[in-house]
Amino acid sequence: MAGGFSGALINKQALSTTPKEVLNWYLYFCAFIITTSGGLHGYNSSNISGILKMTDFIHGFHLKKYSTADYANITGWVTSSIVIGGLAGSLLSAPLNDMFGRKKTLWGMSLLYLVGCVIQIATDSNINQVIGARVIEGFAGGAATVTGTMYVSEVSPASVRGLLGALFSTNIMLGVCLGYWGNYGSILNISASSHWQWRVPLLIQFIPGVIICALLPFVVESPRWYALKGKNDDALASLVRIRRLPADHSFVLQEYTQILGSIESERNISVSWVGLGKELSKNKSLLRRFILVVIVQFGFNFSGGNSITYYQTSILTTIGVTGNSAYLFSGIYGLMKVAAVFIYALIFAERFGRRKMLLIGGIINILCVAWIAIYLGALPGNKKAGWASVASICIFAIGYGIGWAPNGFGLNGELFPTGFRSKMMSICIAVQYLLNFLLVRFFPNIVASIGGRGPFIIFACVSTAIVIYIFVALPEVKGVAIEHMESLFDGSWYTNGLRSSELNKAVRDEEEKQAKTITDAKAGAGSEEYLEKSSRDLV
Repeated sequence: MAGGFSGALINKQALSTTPKEVLNWYLYFCAFIITTSGGLHGYNSSNISGILKMTDFIHGFHLKKYSTADYANITGWVTSSIVIGGLAGSLLSAPLNDMFGRKKTLWGMSLLYLVGCVIQIATDSNINQVIGARVIEGFAGGAATVTGTMYVSEVSPASVRGLLGALFSTNIMLGVCLGYWGNYGSILNISASSHWQWRVPLLIQFIPGVIICALLPFVVESPRWYALKGKNDDALASLVRIRRLPADHSFVLQEYTQILGSIESERNISVSWVGLGKELSKNKSLLRRFILVVIVQFGFNFSGGNSITYYQTSILTTIGVTGNSAYLFSGIYGLMKVAAVFIYALIFAERFGRRKMLLIGGIINILCVAWIAIYLGALPGNKKAGWASVASICIFAIGYGIGWAPNGFGLNGELFPTGFRSKMMSICIAVQYLLNFLLVRFFPNIVASIGGRGPFIIFACVSTAIVIYIFVALPEVKGVAIEHMESLFDGSWYTNGLRSSELNKAVRDEEEKQAKTITDAKAGAGSEEYLEKSSRDLV
């Protein structure tokens, strides 16, 4: 069974049933390339706040000619245009993923993202071209968000699915961090009168797209997509390649049987959009999971994380951190988010699980945004309170990095059945982008109308309600095969979270019994005969 480096990072119970060959270099290579798709969304969500403040960008795009209200509107559209594209991309990703597979869809979206980057960097005076280019980048990033999180969940073994899935959020935060530091480096080293002061940060955003386009061809296609298309031999070959075990190994046979069994159980169900609606109306477990993940998207956005990311420089100005210091602090804030998500991936995801870390991170974020609201509303100008608010933003980054950031994406890829996964994920990610758009687009308008404290009061109140919901509704999903998630949500929505340990243990005990049954059956019938019979019975 697995041990060594991976064993130090993963809970021992999960490792006890995972052969050491499964946690191999190729698995981590595939996960790294797939989750680099997080960078397609992360980088250009953070760099624009600083770029909009750069002198040459302001002059070149004639931003000073606008009134205060018009300036708020134009910068709102520049910032939020990427989210509009993401909304469209996430919705249209479902048919692309179902038709072409995870691998081809992700590669195509990465290429489209690079096209958007070229269009954006090619102008120095047309603000509409910048907006259009960011819509294209957003479209590609939105589709890649659905595809990347689904893809990595489908190729990951249950014992490290949380760890590898969290790498997607790590790459988002790494992109956010690079955006901040790219701006800071340009401010320090490039003349304010040079077009390159804002173009160099835009050049950096090419990196994730280039990595994916160059290396994704060496990554295996999802075995679950192959099975969904009836290509069972390809599904088995894909499992063998990424698990580094022979086709007749009990671990491979168990996973292969689970995948085909899940597909077989959905055979008489239409996997169309209409079929999804009908299934949601009669399958209470599926409906509970869908509602849960949608509410998680509300929590992800109303934590305040995205708003702070997009308007980092502006928020720091209200606190009293201006000029180069604001850019430097933004870079430090980005580093803290990267570190928090990375630590979550390596240590917390599989040791403590999604539920516990989401609750802890959510509570930390509520306390932080509540304090910022108090400062902006009751203590503006108070230097000590201002620096306490700066500290709150830093602590917020830690809470966000271990809570909403990884789980806002990760739970999407874990909870849905294979036949409906792409469609349900596209809806949930689209909800995330829609909420993101509304908050990002109207954040400056809300501030102008009711003051800086207004959004943070809203964040604190909504987040509190959602954290309470998560406490009662979300059971722990770590270590459970994605084909067996239905059993975790069979109870009432308001008790599944309260019975978390009991439900998780029951499902994993049942999985161990199934594994023993397969081992015994294989021993009695012979490996090749059992494999042939399994494929024949489930097709």
